[in-house]
Amino acid sequence: MPHSPEAERSLAEARAALAAGAFRPASDAAWEAAVAATRIDDEETLEQLAELTVELAREAGTDEADQLRRYVALCLEDARNGTRPQSAFERLLGWDKPKR
Repeated sequence: MPHSPEAERSLAEARAALAAGAFRPASDAAWEAAVAATRIDDEETLEQLAELTVELAREAGTDEADQLRRYVALCLEDARNGTRPQSAFERLLGWDKPKR
């Protein structure tokens, strides 16, 4: 299973910020973690992010936090199903989706 150290680092930052009640930095770090984990279908980190984003959405109560929660849930579903959408670069070059 792929593993993203960058996503893990950002996830740790998000957890620390959330624990301190710093919702904006928690959200920013969680977005960074989500993007890094999604790049390589890091299911484990996405699962942990899904839990964190539920708490963040509940605590922060903002539309952005809820949008992040939904994004992570969809990325996790795509990672589990092997249906990661192509990046803009992959579409531009006409590359096929990665085989799983």
